[in-house]
Amino acid sequence: MSEATPLINRSKVRQFALTMAANRAHKFNRVGGEFFVRCEVQLKNFIRDQVHRHPSVGKTIK
Repeated sequence: MSEATPLINRSKVRQFALTMAANRAHKFNRVGGEFFVRCEVQLKNFIRDQVHRHPSVGKTIK
């Protein structure tokens, strides 16, 4: 898989972010491109960390 291939679904991330922001005093109605980049980086770092911490037994990442 190429590094340029996104792992996140932008429309679902946008929908979730705006839902989480709905309770704030200032109402947001747009999500910037940098937000998606940060989400993608955080997800990739999380996956790398989980895979490296996983014991080398079995065939399933749990």
